[in-house]
Amino acid sequence: MPHQLENGNGATPPARSAVSELVQFVRTHSPFYRSLYENLPSHVSNLEDLPLTNNDEYWKASNGETNEVLTTPFIDGLVLRSGGSGNIPKTVLMTRPEFHLTSQINGVLLAETSGLLPGDRVANLSAQGGMYSGFMTFGYTVMNCPTPIVNLPISGSEPLESIAKSIIDFKATVIISNVCISTRLAEHLKSKGISLPDVRMLLFTGEAFYKDLRNLHHVAFPNLRVRPLSYGSVELKIIAFPTNPPDDEEADINPVYRVNFSSVIMEIIDSDGVVIKENGKRGFVYGTNLIMKLQPKLRYPVGDSAEWVDYDAKLFRFRGRETVGLKIGNAHLPCQTIRDVVTDVMGSGNMVQFQTVVRRSDRQNVISLRIASEEPKTSSDIRTRIEEGFMKASPAWRKRRDEGFISPIHLQWVAVKDLSRIESSGKLREIVEERY
Repeated sequence: MPHQLENGNGATPPARSAVSELVQFVRTHSPFYRSLYENLPSHVSNLEDLPLTNNDEYWKASNGETNEVLTTPFIDGLVLRSGGSGNIPKTVLMTRPEFHLTSQINGVLLAETSGLLPGDRVANLSAQGGMYSGFMTFGYTVMNCPTPIVNLPISGSEPLESIAKSIIDFKATVIISNVCISTRLAEHLKSKGISLPDVRMLLFTGEAFYKDLRNLHHVAFPNLRVRPLSYGSVELKIIAFPTNPPDDEEADINPVYRVNFSSVIMEIIDSDGVVIKENGKRGFVYGTNLIMKLQPKLRYPVGDSAEWVDYDAKLFRFRGRETVGLKIGNAHLPCQTIRDVVTDVMGSGNMVQFQTVVRRSDRQNVISLRIASEEPKTSSDIRTRIEEGFMKASPAWRKRRDEGFISPIHLQWVAVKDLSRIESSGKLREIVEERY
């Protein structure tokens, strides 16, 4: 069976029979995939023979009253939401057996890859509430970890004073948290002159950790080692786990991941739809989940950029967000939303093209819009209105902006020739990722 864990992190990639069985299943039971695959041969065993799933079409079919993606009526299981994707989050459905099996596999891999030690006391600071996935997903992963550890379900949604008190009172040694929450906590502890030497490890989730955050975290947690817990998404669950050895000093900012073969087939695909198999060439991440059959996802776009370190061993590095949208922590602005806001503010015919650039500076994510136009006299007003448009489109964006995690946006007025383009096709890069 494709979901069985043969040898933990050394599991072998799924056989073509697993792909063939999954394709046959979704063609039989999912109206969406039956329509998508209607012109394919009756038997398909090679994933690359399938068309890519279009994100917008998928959620148009999946979020309505008549869900065309589901393979069976949903009467027993779990409803989760993805965080930050504007005002209408994506709703992910899992059966009870799917969620429990996923948690069991992830718990075993957590024990093998995280560096958890017997007796560790793990503070789960993932955000809780709103049916969002992180707190429950990582909580169940911890509870399925075969290493004897203590689960402290504190939640990062609590006030910082309360979080710090719980960490101290219950003698936490490991923290699971997204980078935004851990940074806010570290700043709070620093401002209070509190140091927590017993916290020896941060397993970060949901976003990248940056070099400029090291000093702040080590002031608050002087014995801290930082590494990712995993790589994944709400829609596809955990896709990969880190492989960096415990003494790797770059494990926090430049981790290498191994695909979670027991649950997922991952592909890296270029802008022309060609599968990348050579090492070191950047492309877009697509995933096929082998367990989630209620709401299946085959060749589904994650929205991230990555490159293979070792294609045969399925080792890769995450290289940021591109094209699908701009994601800062749990604040997400789809490309179409960015286009709508900028076009509405600028007015039709007042610019040729634009692109969004994201980089790091002074422990903040700095967003710049390169607009192909002469700078108007009202540029300051334009900047204010665009920023207001982003915050209106995404409440999570406003929150991260108010917290200082995102800097005020910058506008750069440039010539068309100065816009960055995709080398192979000459197409405009809508998102230029410069944090990596």
